[in-house]
Amino acid sequence: MKFRIIFIILMILFLSAVEFGTAQEQASAVDDVFMNPESLVRGLYTAVSFEPGHLLDFDYVSKFFVPEVIFGVRRTRTSMAILDLEGFFDWWREDFEKHKMKERGFEETIEKIKVTVYGNIAHCFVVYKARLKTPADTPGQLGLDSHSLMKKDGRWWVVSIMNDIITPQNPLPEELR
Repeated sequence: MKFRIIFIILMILFLSAVEFGTAQEQASAVDDVFMNPESLVRGLYTAVSFEPGHLLDFDYVSKFFVPEVIFGVRRTRTSMAILDLEGFFDWWREDFEKHKMKERGFEETIEKIKVTVYGNIAHCFVVYKARLKTPADTPGQLGLDSHSLMKKDGRWWVVSIMNDIITPQNPLPEELR
């Protein structure tokens, strides 16, 4: 009987250690996203993409930004807006409803990235494609994001994002093609 109790206790300890190790590996993988400018920006595009039936994880996405982050975004083809983080998330929530994003899913994929780092600051130009995931042949819209980043407290943060859309009247500069 004592052997059985000892065995059960050892199994519980072993399984707890395995589960703790797995949780630590997952936390470490998440933390790795914030350790350099390119992984931070790539991680952000992954974080704002989701499958049909799901929504954006606002708590996780907010971890990419300093609390004072500023967004300069193209809200329509003819207007720009300056938003704080809550305003940016409100804009997303409006799009969820307007475009039925929960049912259709959403993705932003990086077509090209240009990163410049100097000490504790970095700049990233990202040519991306944004599209609803269903129907599968939805073409999407090309855009250009300009990310200003800074290293603080041992990790990288997004300080600002400026955005514009790519059109025949507003083509990309040669160095970003």
